[in-house]
Amino acid sequence: MKRSFLYALAAIVVALGMTSCEGGGGGKVHNIEFKRMHLDGVTALALASDGSDEQKAPRRVHTAEGDGEITYETHQPVYSVSEDGTLVEITYTIEARGNGEVVDMVKAKMRLVMENIFTIGDEWLWLYNCYYDFPDLEDLKEPYYSMIKEIVDNFYGNFLVRKRDGALFYWDGRDGRPLYTNQGVLFYQQSDLNSVVECIKGEIYSNCWQQSHLAAPGLYRLKDQGNELAVTRMHNETLFSTSITPDDRGIIGLDIFYEGTNGSSPGILFVNNLNITSIEVRENNPVLPSGQNLNWAFISVNNTLYAVTDFNSEEGWFTYFYTVDIDEAQSRVFAGELVAKSQDKPDLSTFGVCRVSHKETFSWLNNGYKHTFDPQAKKVTSTVLPEHYPSDYYEYYNDVAYVMGSGERAFYICDMAADRAEEVTIDWSEFDAFKSKLAPSTIKAFDAYNPRTQSFVKTALTLDGQKVTIMVDVAGDNKGKARVYRAGDTTAGQVISVMVRLN
Repeated sequence: MKRSFLYALAAIVVALGMTSCEGGGGGKVHNIEFKRMHLDGVTALALASDGSDEQKAPRRVHTAEGDGEITYETHQPVYSVSEDGTLVEITYTIEARGNGEVVDMVKAKMRLVMENIFTIGDEWLWLYNCYYDFPDLEDLKEPYYSMIKEIVDNFYGNFLVRKRDGALFYWDGRDGRPLYTNQGVLFYQQSDLNSVVECIKGEIYSNCWQQSHLAAPGLYRLKDQGNELAVTRMHNETLFSTSITPDDRGIIGLDIFYEGTNGSSPGILFVNNLNITSIEVRENNPVLPSGQNLNWAFISVNNTLYAVTDFNSEEGWFTYFYTVDIDEAQSRVFAGELVAKSQDKPDLSTFGVCRVSHKETFSWLNNGYKHTFDPQAKKVTSTVLPEHYPSDYYEYYNDVAYVMGSGERAFYICDMAADRAEEVTIDWSEFDAFKSKLAPSTIKAFDAYNPRTQSFVKTALTLDGQKVTIMVDVAGDNKGKARVYRAGDTTAGQVISVMVRLN
């Protein structure tokens, strides 16, 4: 089944057209489409508060109080981030059909505010949970205020952005946009996408397993066709899966639940012909016992599929890691070479377990030990957690944890694939050059590592009361540098909540 994103956009156009904005002398707006995000020359994006006036900031909802400060849940506009740390708001190409001055106002100033930005492979961005926002809406006079407020109040959606040209595509839940992670919670950080939304050779594969009036469960492929994205539902309505384990060779490992049944079955989907099959054992396989019912699971390491099973051998109870051999002509797959074995088993049976690593290895924790499957070295290593390594797996993001050291002199990169933590000394020179402009009593300690910005973050106030964000990046060109981020074209301070590097 194929449906283009133009169908979803048409539905929005019709909905907005039914509530078109009219006013005496101001004209009317029938519908709006965001067509392009201007990303030319942009190397990093940030979501940030757009001013020190809390009341005028977009989509702020009061949630709690503490230490005399108010915490807000915020959907924020998008800024480009320059090399010197200044932020300039991103602009859009907008189509607004209608007539009168209000159309020009919408095209000039309407923007998107959102909860998060995720990267999908090297080619795509996901603008997560967006609303329309019009700066200084409350300052408009009638009839413009009522016209634009109606538009702002009646839109919510998600967009995919093609990074090479900034083209925007509306992404509906009925076209495979997942509502929740495999653990049944909202998406918060980049690693939440692993095994739920994957990019294979430039095409997006999305697993929507929730049954809802907002979504149709299934595995979907989103294929770029220039001006639209063609959507293919990869299997029928009687089954759904809880994870995607991708392979660049044109197969996807699935954990399949069939409608009206309990439990799941492992299966492999052939992308080209949509056939689904189970893994087979060749009669001449010298390791696997013949005639034994084996429980298989799949993991994906750097977009290569491996089959995992466990059984009691002459040496004891072991978990075995096998390559997956493909017979594409017959749509069959086989357990291939025994790559490694381990006496400790990763828990792949639990509903919603992430089975994807975009690193060269696959790791898991158990009882104070870290275990790492390395396909290239053909072994599983098991060691006591080294110094600085957190014992809670949820503190790791794609198998890496980041821990700030005492006195904020250095931080530690705790990579599961490494035998010890990497110590990174913090370079404070850029901050020191700006420090004289800050009120010392307002400079806070760093929070715990923030996966939404891929950095350690704290805030401060300048002597004239403007907010700034102080960040120490954990990767990229600015790794280890304490940088000060501030407004570029306004007098208000910026507080960054999400940072995305495009290169």
